[in-house]
Amino acid sequence: MDLIQTANATVTGDFSDPVTVWNKFIYHVSALDGLTILGTVKHDFPNGGLTGLILLGESHAAIHTWPELGKAWIELATCGDPNALTQFVDFTMT
Repeated sequence: MDLIQTANATVTGDFSDPVTVWNKFIYHVSALDGLTILGTVKHDFPNGGLTGLILLGESHAAIHTWPELGKAWIELATCGDPNALTQFVDFTMT
C-alpha cells in the first residue's frame, strides 16, 4: 500500500484572473472529503499566471496556470480519504 496517493490533471478554461482562479481552487480543495488545510502560498506571474500550493494535514494540493494557453495543471497528494482524489480532478473554471 502506498503511503501517499496522488492525482493530477491538465484543466482547460479561463484562467485569466489569478485572484478568481486561486479563490476557486482553495474553495474546491476545502470541499474535498477528509482534507485539512493548514496554510497556503501563491506566486503571481506578470502574464497573469500563478503557481499556488495548499499545505494539507494530509499532504498538499498545487495549481500552475498558463492563462495565455487557457490551461492549468493541478495536483493533489494525500494520505487521507481516496475519494478526495476522484473529487479533485473534477476541478473546473466554468
